[in-house]
Amino acid sequence: MKRKLSELNKEEFNNFHENKIHGDALRPFAKYTMVIGDKVPSLAAHWHDEMEIIKVQKGAGSICIDDKWFSVHAGDILFVNPKIIHSFTRFKRDEMQIESIVFNLHSLESTNADSCTIKYLAPIINGQYLVTRVIRTKHPDYHVFDQNMTTIMQAYNDGIPGWEMAVKANLFWLFYHLYRLGLVHKSQKINENQEIESVQPAIDYIKENYAEEIFIHKLATLCGYSDTYFMKLFKKTTGMTCVDYINGVRLAQAANHLLATSSSIIDIALAVGYNNVSYFNRQFKSVYGMTPKEYRRQGREAAGEIRMKSVKNAHRNFNEGI
Repeated sequence: MKRKLSELNKEEFNNFHENKIHGDALRPFAKYTMVIGDKVPSLAAHWHDEMEIIKVQKGAGSICIDDKWFSVHAGDILFVNPKIIHSFTRFKRDEMQIESIVFNLHSLESTNADSCTIKYLAPIINGQYLVTRVIRTKHPDYHVFDQNMTTIMQAYNDGIPGWEMAVKANLFWLFYHLYRLGLVHKSQKINENQEIESVQPAIDYIKENYAEEIFIHKLATLCGYSDTYFMKLFKKTTGMTCVDYINGVRLAQAANHLLATSSSIIDIALAVGYNNVSYFNRQFKSVYGMTPKEYRRQGREAAGEIRMKSVKNAHRNFNEGI
């Protein structure tokens, strides 16, 4: 029995990743035209980090999005969320011409993490929300989406000054209408890997900036969440609060410094982000069961014993070889 895409493990899922780069840093979107017919009867299953919006320009065919097949015809508009496996194939002997815009949703986010980012874009990026898959020509508001898609494609083709703004502006309008019409829904299958990936930007930031003052709001913004939801999700995925995680990274670095350097405890505390040495000492003892000074002493004694054993073994091996 053929397995469903939803049953793939992480390694199997990653095998479907499309490595193609869509657009560039200045223009994080790309337009494609493809004919599914005699020369190219199908397009293999794949996924990418970007979102894709497809319009069937001519003919008819079949499109599979996340295990669900759709028969599509000229005019139909399809939405493929980031990291969703999809494929195309011809229907019987029909030929199908499609146009699509593939774009990075992060390019629509605000650096200030405003409500547009937190409430509407981040949940789609993180896989919490899914956009409806197909809008048919008979949909009562089809003309709205058709007009937006036509403007996007026309602006891309013309390339006149300001065309990039026309593309982004119409993408915003598309999402506005999707939310207005209730065409964005909560995903029913957020898995553990997706949740971990959604807080990974915060984890990476902590590891790189543990020596600096770190604010929860900054971490939440990096992940596109409100402070409250971010703290809840972080604890769920890591098993500890964000503050405990930050302290854990700092203390691990401090432990390395204690054994590898002769720096004072005050200097080490400052180097890993603690401005109060008394608080640093308490935190260190609560985790390692001893003070930083005791940790350094025991660590060096243990290292000395290991070195002595190595020297004795070397002497014994040398003597045995004579």
